[in-house]
Amino acid sequence: MQNKNNEKDMKTPQQSQTSFPTIEKDYIVRATALGNSVRAIAVRSTLTCQEMTRIHGLSPIASAALGRLCTGLLMMSQELKDDKASISATIHCDGPLKGLTAVCTSDAKVRGYVIEPVVETNYKSPGKLDVKSSVGKGDLTIIKDSGVCEPYIGQIELVSGEIAEDLAAYFVISEQIPSVVSLGVKMNQDGVTHAGGLIVQLLPDASEDIVDYIEARALGFPEISWLYEEGFTPEQVIDLFFGDPDVVYYEPRECSYKCNCSEERMIRNLLTIGINDLEHLAQDTDGITLECHFCNHKYHFSQEKVQEFVDQSKNAN
Repeated sequence: MQNKNNEKDMKTPQQSQTSFPTIEKDYIVRATALGNSVRAIAVRSTLTCQEMTRIHGLSPIASAALGRLCTGLLMMSQELKDDKASISATIHCDGPLKGLTAVCTSDAKVRGYVIEPVVETNYKSPGKLDVKSSVGKGDLTIIKDSGVCEPYIGQIELVSGEIAEDLAAYFVISEQIPSVVSLGVKMNQDGVTHAGGLIVQLLPDASEDIVDYIEARALGFPEISWLYEEGFTPEQVIDLFFGDPDVVYYEPRECSYKCNCSEERMIRNLLTIGINDLEHLAQDTDGITLECHFCNHKYHFSQEKVQEFVDQSKNAN
């Protein structure tokens, strides 16, 4: 199966005949097609990537890389069933970015960060960001936490560093699901202008003819960010890919960038570091300040408050 960050041009189709409500925010659409033998997920993530870039002050290449990862995770989150479930993706790499992490909850709220948020921007061709060279070699770890039982953990070596190909490889290697993955983050001098993604996966009953058809469609499919720039909606992207008048769509879901950090979460994290470390922190007369990796929000605790945590930890033991 083909896995795309950049694709060839294709003639723009007629507008989709599918009736969808007007959604001004980012949103995700799921569908099945070709006699229920293939499923697809498409997302428009422009506002999500703009907010992510603003919060972290990302350079263009960092914005493109993290935007692709967050976009991919938004689509992958649609398989989560429980309200407490989440999925995370971590890339450890030797490129200038040094690493990326993204987390998405079952309600399609994603957050993420880059270890090195500002790095030199390289291009592989005019206007085409070279995400691959900024990521480099490394590995991708996906953790699915159902909120009920032990998390599922899958890990693969990066196959390209372009993110889409790496997620597609994960699907094949860890989940045995042949997949087409297309991700795009388009930028200009002012930042992210359009972003989105598409995942197409074969279902168990797909015939060889269907496999051949999907591979042929993937080879000629346009860049996903170009489609959104041209005014396509997620459902129209799916329509274009399949060319099937009988695509079955499911209820769209809004998505966004949102961090779930809080003072209570920070306190719980502090209480898990161990009594010796807490006592060391309590010696600082200025207190301590903790910063959330995902939204850069700072939480300050006075020396007296940290000492309360020490006493609380001792009483718990």
